[in-house]
Amino acid sequence: MIRLYQFPPTLKGTPNASPFCVKLECALRLSGLAYETELVPNPAAGPKHKVPFVEIDGERVGDSALILDLLKLRHGLDLDRGLNARQRAESHALQRMIEERLYWVMVYSRWMEPKGWDVIRPLFFAALPWPMRRLIPHMARKTARQKLDGHGIDRHTREEVYALGAHDLAALSAFLGDNPFLFGEAPTLADVTMYGFLVNIIGPDIASPLKDAALGHTNLVAHTERMGELFASTRLPRRFKAAA
Repeated sequence: MIRLYQFPPTLKGTPNASPFCVKLECALRLSGLAYETELVPNPAAGPKHKVPFVEIDGERVGDSALILDLLKLRHGLDLDRGLNARQRAESHALQRMIEERLYWVMVYSRWMEPKGWDVIRPLFFAALPWPMRRLIPHMARKTARQKLDGHGIDRHTREEVYALGAHDLAALSAFLGDNPFLFGEAPTLADVTMYGFLVNIIGPDIASPLKDAALGHTNLVAHTERMGELFASTRLPRRFKAAA
């Protein structure tokens, strides 16, 4: 049995506020593997203090990339089975660009931008009792800035941050071209990864230069819509409950 632990779907416009949760669940849906879902609001519940994580045959595993490696080994989940060695290398490079830089620009747009923070703060912290409702958001935002600084993205000016994100989006658009998916007629792991991030940039009502840049690439918007249709059409019966 595969049990997927992920954040509750609370952010309108995206299946999940975490692009990694969207990526992993989309991969599971496209694979046809049966799974159950439990909702965990606290990342500390995971084996790496991160969400998503899974329980496979009684073993808990964190990090979406490591989870997919294990699912491939134990359950044959391989969305890249039709790719040759060069295409697999290209897919790997695209995913690293998305997850290791575009991700941080998205985090910046949510946590550092006033318009993004105005959406994120009540979404994550409104249910906290007073005075935690006042203290915890400040601490969480400070932690987010420390992580952004550690990565290096927060050491740039605002204009430079969004220019880096725009360059990544332009590269994805150029690679996709007129194809329905990144490597042709069928979605691969790179498509699933890109969808998880683009739907989180484009979908929610959070205005930012990053969102404007994404909307400027009509093929990326069409890809997001196409993947969203696949994500919805492959929905399997699941059990939702909040994990303790």
